[in-house]
Amino acid sequence: MYLLNHGRVILRLEKARRELLATDPGDKEKLLAVSRKVDKLIVEYHRTKHDLRTGRLRLEDNCTCISLV
Repeated sequence: MYLLNHGRVILRLEKARRELLATDPGDKEKLLAVSRKVDKLIVEYHRTKHDLRTGRLRLEDNCTCISLV
């Protein structure tokens, strides 16, 4: 389950990165919106990576972390 969530985050991040690269630099509002999306996904990537290393399960309904150890 952990690897599946982490893998999905990576795929979403790569999709958003490609969208950012394809965005017209002259369209400042769209560029800012896509950039914020990439930033949020980077944070989500690091959270899932941390959860994998620490053996913690993140319950997505209320974002409570439970230690499995």
